Amino acid sequence: MGIVHLFCFSRTADANLLMQVIRFRTQDPAPTHSVMTIGNFDGVHLGHQKLIGQVVQEARETGAQSVLVTFDPHPQAVLHNIILPGLSCMPQRLTQFEQQGLDVACVIPFTAELAKKGAEEFVREYLVEAFQVRRLIVGYDFAFGHNREGTAKVMEELSVKYNFSFEVCQAVADAGNVVSSTRIREALATGDFSLAERLMGRPFSVLGTVARGPQMGRQLGFPTVNVHPDCPLPLTHGVYASRVSWQGEAYTGVSNYGIKPTVGAQGALLETHLFDFDQEIYGDVVEVTPVQFLRPEKKFASLDELKAQIAKDSAEARGILER
Repeated sequence: MGIVHLFCFSRTADANLLMQVIRFRTQDPAPTHSVMTIGNFDGVHLGHQKLIGQVVQEARETGAQSVLVTFDPHPQAVLHNIILPGLSCMPQRLTQFEQQGLDVACVIPFTAELAKKGAEEFVREYLVEAFQVRRLIVGYDFAFGHNREGTAKVMEELSVKYNFSFEVCQAVADAGNVVSSTRIREALATGDFSLAERLMGRPFSVLGTVARGPQMGRQLGFPTVNVHPDCPLPLTHGVYASRVSWQGEAYTGVSNYGIKPTVGAQGALLETHLFDFDQEIYGDVVEVTPVQFLRPEKKFASLDELKAQIAKDSAEARGILER
């Protein structure tokens, strides 16, 4: 039957939750049967966790594999050229998937060609033939396939035709409102990190590789750890008190997310001055967790004025983080 174009990330026994990346082929051994779900799962929030937990539990009860199928990039980027602010990058999502107990997570490259596939063709190729689906559980707002024709009603009909059971997992509510990625983005944009944490079940953070910059921060006496996010962040451009994890160690600092109007930057950048830290860690992975919004991004009249403001921001951030 040829190659089914998936990236398949399978569980390993590694204590650090590292996932092996392999190329899934139809001639490789496929699950004899699986309990599956499909979605974007940006942020892996409480609603996603409920859905994934149900998939994992039912798979274990029936001796099946628990399988999650997701897409990269987000379909909106391909279909409508809309780049949504991201709540989590793919490596973060994969780690969350594994921590939820999933056996397999498959990331399908979303393309214009894939978008043209009808719901039945997708179900037959990716669910039935690739993973021998025996049960499919989806979220309350689920729809996929060309023109989103794969509604819950259509999936019920296809489940009968291809002999698998189908269920819609109901939404999770918080304070009378549905937990959703949109609601979390709105909370982060207004600096409400406590609400975002409550809806996600953990603090919002940014995972990225430290890149070498023009060394302007070092020249000002405030060297920074620079991360170029792979998509826009759901944060207001400005300054934040933050915590940073590097190689299992925790640090505190002050972060700026934006375009650095005083000196200029090519695209939005997340740069963090770590307190009491003087190592060069270019190429290493760090996780930055904004804790509190301090002020909007601003263009200063001179570098001396910028330097004085960074000192004030650092002092304020230290006080907040110590409390």
